[in-house]
Amino acid sequence: MIKAGALLYAMFLVIVISIITSSIILVNYYNNFYVLGAFKQDQLFQDVYSGINYGLVFNQTLPLNQATKIDLFTDAQHEVSLTKKSWGAFYVISSKATWRNKKASKTALIGANLNAGEKTAIYLAEQNKPLSLTGLTIITGDCYLPESGVKRAYIEGKSFVGQRLINGAKKNSTKNLPSINKELIDENYHRFMNSNTDSIVDYEVFLGHDSIVNTFDKNTLVLYSPFTISLANKTIEGNVIIRSDRNIIIETSSNINNIICYAKGIIIEKNSSINAQFFAQDSIVVEENCQLNYPSVLAVLGKGNSATQRKISIAENVTLKGAVFLYNENYDRKNQALVSVGNNSKIMGQIYASEMLELRGKVTGGVFCNNFLLKTPSSVYQNHLMDVVIDRVALSEHFVGVALTEEINQHQIIKWIN
Repeated sequence: MIKAGALLYAMFLVIVISIITSSIILVNYYNNFYVLGAFKQDQLFQDVYSGINYGLVFNQTLPLNQATKIDLFTDAQHEVSLTKKSWGAFYVISSKATWRNKKASKTALIGANLNAGEKTAIYLAEQNKPLSLTGLTIITGDCYLPESGVKRAYIEGKSFVGQRLINGAKKNSTKNLPSINKELIDENYHRFMNSNTDSIVDYEVFLGHDSIVNTFDKNTLVLYSPFTISLANKTIEGNVIIRSDRNIIIETSSNINNIICYAKGIIIEKNSSINAQFFAQDSIVVEENCQLNYPSVLAVLGKGNSATQRKISIAENVTLKGAVFLYNENYDRKNQALVSVGNNSKIMGQIYASEMLELRGKVTGGVFCNNFLLKTPSSVYQNHLMDVVIDRVALSEHFVGVALTEEINQHQIIKWIN
């Protein structure tokens, strides 16, 4: 006969063993749950990075401003949502992935891979006039030139003093420049008129704010005024567009980063140090000693006739890393559009002038123009360069630029913005 004490002891052992066993099972369950969750979270991040890479490769097929579901490996286990939107001269691609209550997302600013094709230093349209060089002018890289080629010139007491006229291959250009990227022009010209998908706020509402920061996971904040906007003593950063029906003046005290400005005319005051994209319908003036950090853009987009000359004027001792382009839809021979770069100014990146380019200083990158203009105290010369350096070879292979022409169709990440 089993004593009652022994039975109680046996029941106690059963309970203890049950508790221990249940605890082990529970710990194992939560451990597996945690491991699975961590694995899935890591997988989500790998998927969103893969989504960004997909967007780089298939950028031209992705629709603008709408989410696209992509099954990365056609197994229903790696689905991401990609959204592409125009951001000035560049694109913003967002990649998102979810699993149960877990989420992952990344957003990148992307631009053109300039090293995918030819490394062109100069593309000068065929106007039946040669390119003439004088002074200490150094051209490095392949050049598309008129059939009449390149020659030495003697101007203002200066003759050509370089060792070679062109340090690179010479090819024949055509009467027209390579076609400018139509989507780039249309998207940004549309911004002058409206921004229906964004949050539009009267600029005067923010006059009392010293700082405005809007991240790229939110709707774009558009600060609008029908009058001239003067930015002074303000910090504005991120997913922000400033739009004026008249002019925008960037004062030296402004601190702006990653934003876009649209106006009829834009003035950047001397000694400014900023990073932004500027789009104007008539003119952009950059005063002396300004620093426009990468990736900055100066663009004048002209549609229809203009009573005044459309112009981008860059003063002396300006450094710009990014792109400068002027597109004038209607050619006016008596009032040709002009890009002007002053003495000792340095442009790292691209210049595209659909009509005239007056160039002094140094370009590390490539130049596309209909014709060059050189003004001296005594005369004006067409297709002449004096004391200019254009070096396409020196542009870093890691430099990501603007898809200015239809021929550029490969993209790379400029930077992560979220």
